[in-house]
Amino acid sequence: MKNLLFIILVPVMFWGCKKSSSTANLSVARQMAGKWTTPNYVTFYYSSDGCGGYARYSSFKMKMNWQITAIGDNAINVEWTLVSMTGQTITGSNCGLPAAPIAFPEEYVGIVTGSKFSMDQNQMLQGVFNFTTDNITGTMSEKDCQIYCGGYATDANTFILTRVN
Repeated sequence: MKNLLFIILVPVMFWGCKKSSSTANLSVARQMAGKWTTPNYVTFYYSSDGCGGYARYSSFKMKMNWQITAIGDNAINVEWTLVSMTGQTITGSNCGLPAAPIAFPEEYVGIVTGSKFSMDQNQMLQGVFNFTTDNITGTMSEKDCQIYCGGYATDANTFILTRVN
């Protein structure tokens, strides 16, 4: 009887045990987590309506690092740190109004949908990006309208980052 009980109980005890998979599915946000960098300078354009119509008046280039942290299954925190920045190239007039400075580090919240994510800062859309395992490509556009509208943007899909290993 003792042997019969052992034969019955041992399989029942281990019935619910499953072998854990070492390739457990990660949420999209967790797949993006880590350090990213711009391998080349990204050109940004300052724009304002200080002279009337909203137009570009200068450009500058930046290299930066991003630290992406998952804050939910489909939400990320993106912190920018500056690597290097070129001086401004004046391409038009801003009628004597100052350019809005970019202070570092910058911090954004991203919402991931499929292979895209949008970045917000203070609940204002700042950028839309596509991503693969090792690349992020997108467009930034920051526009603030207090006394007059001013901000900075990149051309479409020219903001490119690669994963740092």
